Amino acid sequence: MKEPSLPAGSLESIRSSSGLLDLSRQQRNILLFRPIFQLERSKALVQEADGSSVFDGIDTHYLALSALDHMMEATTISMGSTSTEVLQHLAETATRMRSSLELSQAQRIATTVLDVLDNKANKHREFEAEYFDAPTGRMRTFRFRLVQFQPDPQDVYRYTPTAEGYLVYLGMLDLSPEDSQELMEKMLDLLVRRGRFEAALDIARRARKLSIEFRQLISDKLQQAYRAPSSVNWSKEMHGRLEEARNHVTQRQAEDFRMEQAVGDALHEATELRTRENLVQLRETLRGASDIRMKLVRDISASNELFITAQKAAFRARRPMGLPDLESAIFPNVMQLQVPVLLQEADDFLSALYPPQPLKLFDLNTAFTILRETRTDDTPAAEEEGELEEFVPVPDPFPKALVDETRNWLAGKFEGAPAWQVDYLLELARDEGLSAAAQRCLVFILYQSFAQSENTFEGMVARKVGEEFVLDFVRGDNIEFFRKEGQ
Repeated sequence: MKEPSLPAGSLESIRSSSGLLDLSRQQRNILLFRPIFQLERSKALVQEADGSSVFDGIDTHYLALSALDHMMEATTISMGSTSTEVLQHLAETATRMRSSLELSQAQRIATTVLDVLDNKANKHREFEAEYFDAPTGRMRTFRFRLVQFQPDPQDVYRYTPTAEGYLVYLGMLDLSPEDSQELMEKMLDLLVRRGRFEAALDIARRARKLSIEFRQLISDKLQQAYRAPSSVNWSKEMHGRLEEARNHVTQRQAEDFRMEQAVGDALHEATELRTRENLVQLRETLRGASDIRMKLVRDISASNELFITAQKAAFRARRPMGLPDLESAIFPNVMQLQVPVLLQEADDFLSALYPPQPLKLFDLNTAFTILRETRTDDTPAAEEEGELEEFVPVPDPFPKALVDETRNWLAGKFEGAPAWQVDYLLELARDEGLSAAAQRCLVFILYQSFAQSENTFEGMVARKVGEEFVLDFVRGDNIEFFRKEGQ
């Protein structure tokens, strides 16, 4: 999984010259899930002779993550899980998903999931995937493993997750933003104490995320208040979030100050040039995070006043006009009047709030009437006369009564025999005197029922058999309907 590295100076020059955002790390993290996604896709292709699948009702995403979790837990007890233990765990989990599974089917599912995680299809080699690397401007190959099968000190082969396998599982943890931020701070502290300054720098850059999210939330709400003043309930929607932002700033500022001291101490003791460069970048990143939080403090302090200003905009004129401004001229004078005067003049005040010219709205009933009519003649003379003729809708070729009658006839045939073919059913419908409309309706019902999701005949499944058939009113592939075993 190691990749050739470039000197720091040349890498910066490539990044600046390309002008593209470096997303290589994110791309590699996404590619780790490709084997699991491919398993979910390929399971639909595994079908039995009757058209069913052993994977029906089985979530392979869950099984794959559950297998990784089982291996991780086993590493704390016995340095990993044997293949028998993993297969037994997966088979039991699949049986809980679908209790009707037979033992052989559950074992088959378990084997398939474990083989995918171990890349058995490619002789247990590393997974390979290509991605575009922005700093170098070319495609690169990413090789990784999700699990490894190696002997323990007692020479017993056991499965354990690789670093990529841990990333696949831990990346799916559902942590709140606050917990995730605190976890990153703890990781940053641990990495600095262990001397892993490059990894600490990456964590520090990602640790600023929650502060940026809070700033973006406040900005979005204020922008919404300016555009539609009545659409934001500030006390209900933002009071709790502003309090969370204040607590976030208090906790993180103290943590950043402590981390800056730790980095400063490490920088004072470091002698290697590369280590000192990483420490300097780490310190600048921490200071940048502090600057973002200081801006967040200003946003929190000014947000209430900005929201009130946005609400005042609702009373301002949207365009230049000769009327006095409500906010600066009318409302202050009105609020100085006594209550009896307000009650007496209320009708006039309310009328003043309406626009001077009523808005014109086309009569919808007239619009719908015109849309439902059509002209008998498109000549200019006809348009001048304005003669209109009522539009007559095209009748439904298959009324509900006809559909119900045809469906009941077909259901009766399905109850009388275990299997039927389309061509024979259509000939039988003609011999028994079904109308031409009913025969055409029967064609649509039969081919619609070929899809199991659209089939309304309980216990019946369909499959393509034989060659194409031809009748006087329809031709197509022949389909056989047969009853499932045990139905």
